[in-house]
Amino acid sequence: MARVDLHVHSKYSKHPSNWFLQRIGASESYTDPQEVFDIARDRGMDFVTITDHNKIEGSLLLKEKYPERAFTGVESTAYFLEEKCKVHILIYGLDERQYGEVQRLRTDIYQLRDFIKENRLAHSVAHGTYSVNGKLSLAVLEKLILLFDVFEGINGARIRMHNNTWIRALMNLTPEIIEDLYGRHRIEPMSTDPWIKGFTGGSDDHAGLFIGKTFTVTDTNSIEGFISALRDKKTLPDGRHNDYQ
Repeated sequence: MARVDLHVHSKYSKHPSNWFLQRIGASESYTDPQEVFDIARDRGMDFVTITDHNKIEGSLLLKEKYPERAFTGVESTAYFLEEKCKVHILIYGLDERQYGEVQRLRTDIYQLRDFIKENRLAHSVAHGTYSVNGKLSLAVLEKLILLFDVFEGINGARIRMHNNTWIRALMNLTPEIIEDLYGRHRIEPMSTDPWIKGFTGGSDDHAGLFIGKTFTVTDTNSIEGFISALRDKKTLPDGRHNDYQ
């Protein structure tokens, strides 16, 4: 059984989403990638990734230094143009060329989803109930259900109620619900069984405090097996929810 914290930030996450941090010129995180690796391993993570906002440098550094223990990741800011809504999509195991395409396509979430699907990139929709720019709506959540197959079930920065409400809704999907959503939005689902979702867990740590306390588990002993399990919807979240500490 392998455990990985699939949502961690390093000093390469420079531009904060919080308005106050923007005003004072602060970075989103100051944690060094090596520190991320050391803390994650000390806390029992079998493999390590970094998911900086629209940056891949930190995860590339770890992958180059620890090829048997680290893999690439990014938290990509994508846009529903019709609602002017921002969402965050976690993407794993991508190379520099694929990262360049993600950067190019992320301004249109439909194009980004098609690229993820065509390249069979492991992914997870981050903190689904969190409104990044105040534009999140029920319609956007419905579209995300059609567009993607893997979702963050436990985000360590969100309270238990928000995490559990979202994962419960996703676990109770049926073919009939998907058919109804398709009739409403006319978006082709990600797979042939889109009512079955995969789930991930990640601390969403920005300061080195909670790395490895929320994580994703699956039955494998290799990075390749872990990435494959993510793609095949065979992972589960575990660990800490936000408890205001």
